[in-house]
Amino acid sequence: MEQLKEVWHIEVDLLHRLLEVCRLHGLRCWMADGTLLGAVRHKGFIPWDNDLDVVMMCQDYDRLLQLGPNAFQHPYFLQTAYTDKHYYHGHAQLRNSMTAAIRPFDSHRPFNQGIFIDIFPLDAVPEDAEQRSYVIRRIRKITRFLHAYDTPILLSGRFGLVFRKWKCRWQVWRHGWQNIFREVDNVLLATQVEQCSQVAEISFSGYDFLLDKHIFDHTVMLPFEDIEVPAPGNYDLFLRSVYGDDNMTPLQTGTAHDDMLFDVHRSYTELLPQARRLYRQKQLRKLFGKE
Repeated sequence: MEQLKEVWHIEVDLLHRLLEVCRLHGLRCWMADGTLLGAVRHKGFIPWDNDLDVVMMCQDYDRLLQLGPNAFQHPYFLQTAYTDKHYYHGHAQLRNSMTAAIRPFDSHRPFNQGIFIDIFPLDAVPEDAEQRSYVIRRIRKITRFLHAYDTPILLSGRFGLVFRKWKCRWQVWRHGWQNIFREVDNVLLATQVEQCSQVAEISFSGYDFLLDKHIFDHTVMLPFEDIEVPAPGNYDLFLRSVYGDDNMTPLQTGTAHDDMLFDVHRSYTELLPQARRLYRQKQLRKLFGKE
């Protein structure tokens, strides 16, 4: 529990820095998902949670990305596919480069793996069902394609990715990582928020959780640990849309980062070799049927 509290401290500091930048430049952002639930239910982190989620309307999100290189100085790093070549996710992460938060299956990827908070763009959900399907197919194809670039074929056991990995490296050499990824943004921005009634974290969770865009018409401030954080004005509808009507009843579940290697005192650059060895040992045991 002590280590978890140290991780929380780093994440709150990252959030505080993000909120400062957003206030300075007139950008709107809100707590989301488990972080919003924690703010409402616990006035801080859910006791067993280890991450922090923020959402922004896509226009403000794009503006933040433009500001990123100048707004966040070391040890802060705004990580996107445009600032970190090997990063393939469709959302940004604000990192502390002097710490570590390493997923074992990402230990072979040479991108920044410091402790982070997630920043998700809220993109417009197309009204047309065929267009919705196209958007999902296209962005998943591109992110899977870039994901193959650093996948360790032998250790992962995904031998079918050999050709995709070779093709990805060839295309990145020819066109550049950022130019290939830019198609994700082009597809998402083809539908404007003004043209739709719903928004979603499409690049992360697809259409799993559709949110009425008017949830975000105004902002309220909620206590969170030792600071105040912005929340959607209709945060009750947000939480019911994501977690159902019984969201105030605590239900302990695993998180997406349960197997992550955290260290608040050492940089990910120091710990990556150790994480790679652990991943290699685990995968070899799997391949030889010893796990």
